[in-house]
Amino acid sequence: RRLQNRSKKPGSCPRVMIYCPARHPPNKCTSDYDCPKPQKCCPGYCGKQCYQPE
Repeated sequence: RRLQNRSKKPGSCPRVMIYCPARHPPNKCTSDYDCPKPQKCCPGYCGKQCYQPE
């Protein structure tokens, strides 16, 4: 029996142009499946967050 890869959803994360100065910013998600459909867990301005994929 094969296990499904449940860490990634289709699509790509939006590009982040600037980052916050925090050394270890808090993450609001750890994998794509922490986010509502069809959002992905992506690096954001300050930690990982759920975003609409591109």
